[in-house]
Amino acid sequence: MMLILRSMLPTLVAALTLSLSGPARADQPLKSALGLDMTQAAQVDAIEARYRQPFAAKRQQRNAELRQARRARIANDAAALARHEAAGEKLHQELRQIFHAKNDEIRAVLTASQRTRFEQQLALNREMKGSSRDAKDM
Repeated sequence: MMLILRSMLPTLVAALTLSLSGPARADQPLKSALGLDMTQAAQVDAIEARYRQPFAAKRQQRNAELRQARRARIANDAAALARHEAAGEKLHQELRQIFHAKNDEIRAVLTASQRTRFEQQLALNREMKGSSRDAKDM
């Protein structure tokens, strides 16, 4: 029990800190979550808009590869499975690069205290992503 609580401590601290500055929702707009001024909000909106389409296109390609991998697994086609899993992993890495590049650009717009809240927001998003048993690697 103590080990579980100890592993959850960073998430709990991040959630508590975010709750002091407003609701701790993973999908809360960055403007309100980070207390951005109008100029910062416009810059962040432009950054997110620039990355939205490339990320969605790459995610769609990855999902198609994962579907093909599932079909290959059902068909017991080891060669196709290996090919589609490798392609899916390559696309996953490209998605991570896009995600990190976007976040790096956002960090450049933020003040030091906003960057701290941004990192806490990212930690909260990771904890809330998918099943609690899934590996969180984004």
